[in-house]
Amino acid sequence: MKLNQTCKPQPANAGLLGPLRNAPAGASSIASLPHRAAAGGALIAACLGAVIANSAMADVDARADAEPGVAALQAPAVNYTGMWWAAPAGSQPGWGLSIAHQGDVIFAVWFTYAGNEGHPQWYSMTLDKQADGSYAGSLFRSVQLVPPWYSMDPFSASRLITTSPGAATLTFSSPTTGTFAYEFYGTPGSNAITMQAFGPLPACVWGAQPDLAKATNFTDLWWASPAGQEPGWGVFIAQQGDVIFATWFTYPYWMSVTATKIAPNTYSGTLIRTVGPSCCPGNFSAGSVGLYDAGTATFTFTDGNNGTFFYAVNVFGGGGSGMDTKSITRQVFRPPGTVCQ
Repeated sequence: MKLNQTCKPQPANAGLLGPLRNAPAGASSIASLPHRAAAGGALIAACLGAVIANSAMADVDARADAEPGVAALQAPAVNYTGMWWAAPAGSQPGWGLSIAHQGDVIFAVWFTYAGNEGHPQWYSMTLDKQADGSYAGSLFRSVQLVPPWYSMDPFSASRLITTSPGAATLTFSSPTTGTFAYEFYGTPGSNAITMQAFGPLPACVWGAQPDLAKATNFTDLWWASPAGQEPGWGVFIAQQGDVIFATWFTYPYWMSVTATKIAPNTYSGTLIRTVGPSCCPGNFSAGSVGLYDAGTATFTFTDGNNGTFFYAVNVFGGGGSGMDTKSITRQVFRPPGTVCQ
């Protein structure tokens, strides 16, 4: 199958969180920020290592050595790495899925809401490719009950409590459309999903670049550097043009940022915390989602595989305030990893 994830440029839609109420002054929504700018883990310490299996690598390289021209004829597999939300685009702004696709394994994080007050809650899943082409696995919920919050030093995965509320399956009908099906605490549900486009979608390929430092697009799942030093939190970065939309999976809740390019390899923006209707997408009402300024975040990259994540959080109530700078690197769970361009 040819890689059709050159991802034909699509109209810049309202972003993942859409036109929400209670938006901070000057930023009516996370959606409007990428629209204006572009239109013109390893998160579960206790589970990830056990769930992801290092399946055997394909023999394309070996065949290419023995049979010149084989590599050129081998079409890259479709790769689904990116930020996804409900279909049709913009129909349910406020929740979504970040998908990191490497080989026959997908690591996805579902960011949604929980409880009567609709606090942000994220669930992760490591999904293995099935015989029918779908990707399936267990859902995991990871929580931290005591500070320090926001993955600040000293972060320790020993503080995390991980449970499994169910299972999930991703089935794709094209490189940019699919279905997210789940069983959540015994209740089944499903939702059509599509890749979110707020700028020119990059094409992502697994195994195309063994030296990730040479990557020129930062779309991927990132975690603390050195790799494995702080399992239990991470940040998914989706870069389209000169805009990054990132979802930060931390504690006590997830946050997001639309970061625009302010200098070479440097992107900065406002951290956003949202509250919304308790899970699940079938009962989702975008009108119940509130958007709040939670501070600032800046990503600075030294190369395609290394950078820093600076954040200054100021939330009234909840986790309160905090500030830190984290060295980050891509999380590779199926070597050599996926690169986008």
